[in-house]
Amino acid sequence: MAAKSNPWRGVQADKNVVLLAEDEPFIRFDIAEELRLLGCQVIEAGSADEAIDVLRSTARIDLVVTDVRMPGNRDGLDVARAVKQERPGVRVVVMSGHLEPEDEHKHLIDLFFSKPTPSNQLARAIMEMIDANPAKRDG
Repeated sequence: MAAKSNPWRGVQADKNVVLLAEDEPFIRFDIAEELRLLGCQVIEAGSADEAIDVLRSTARIDLVVTDVRMPGNRDGLDVARAVKQERPGVRVVVMSGHLEPEDEHKHLIDLFFSKPTPSNQLARAIMEMIDANPAKRDG
């Protein structure tokens, strides 16, 4: 297997790092830009598989934002499960234009947004979650 470049290297210590998993490029770009305007560093993933690979890496991640429906064998709920297994304490924001989370999935989700949600509104809510996270403030 060829070595892949590490797109999440060079994280700045003073910036919050958000892993954004969204398969629609325009939506992903829009949300990522709003988060960057608010001072975040964003790691973008175009599929659940990519996001889970990042979660299993050594990249610092302060919060995960994921769409539910994505191409491939895994979806955003699988990303949320991986966060809980690989990164306990990291909060998860889930977005979907197709479904509301069922009771059996609510333990995986810290905040849910129905799509479409304006990206600036989503970004502000994400920043509020990061700022309110005691684990982030403590270290």
